[in-house]
Amino acid sequence: MTEKEKKLAWQLLERYAETRDPRIRDTLFLMYKPLADSVVNRFAPYQIDKDDLRQEAYRALVDAIDRFNPSYGNLFETFAIPTIVGNLKRYLRDYGWAISVPRSMVDMAYSIQKKLPEIAEKLGHEPTIKEIADELELDEEQVSEVLAIMAVKNTSSIDSKITDESDTTGEELLGLLSDRDLEDEALLEIAVSELPEPERFIIEKRLEGLSQSEIAKLLNISQAQVSRFERKAITKLREAIHG
Repeated sequence: MTEKEKKLAWQLLERYAETRDPRIRDTLFLMYKPLADSVVNRFAPYQIDKDDLRQEAYRALVDAIDRFNPSYGNLFETFAIPTIVGNLKRYLRDYGWAISVPRSMVDMAYSIQKKLPEIAEKLGHEPTIKEIADELELDEEQVSEVLAIMAVKNTSSIDSKITDESDTTGEELLGLLSDRDLEDEALLEIAVSELPEPERFIIEKRLEGLSQSEIAKLLNISQAQVSRFERKAITKLREAIHG
């Protein structure tokens, strides 16, 4: 997208969040359709019909548009890509396909992971996707896509929102969300709403894209405490969904 198109897309996302007008959603779908196509093209078994994958990606894109909350200020791409990847992962798993990630993407993921400590030390805090992109002179969307796909591939422990080595629950949460079906999604929403505080707050903020460190600052507690609360919450959510 051009900068003008990005600005328009953001305005439409804000309007859709307020009005839930299906016409706006249709427009947003067309605007972000190339994003879904890009994810499909970056990882797919060569034997599978990509038309099927695209349909799954489009369903996930609509879901992301419906669930995205622009008031938090996060990029839509960093929210939508993990949603699309998770849906494709489930589809490929159900049909017995292995995920094939291009070597260039693997190399980029490892390069990013190697640079994270240096970037964090320079900035004095855990880097966000935007900060990583700025430091490495990469596109934010590209960084987000690489990290999301590699998290699903499990070739690294990088979360779609960068955190330090002690923050491993983010990937578990991504896996929990990625593995749900339509019935599970309803159960998940109920289960999250029934979590005690601060577990519910932490899970909601994680779903919005915040890192454990960012949540720790909001709650004025340590990241280790956030991690413990999150782990307890994930256990409860798994039990609520899968029994």
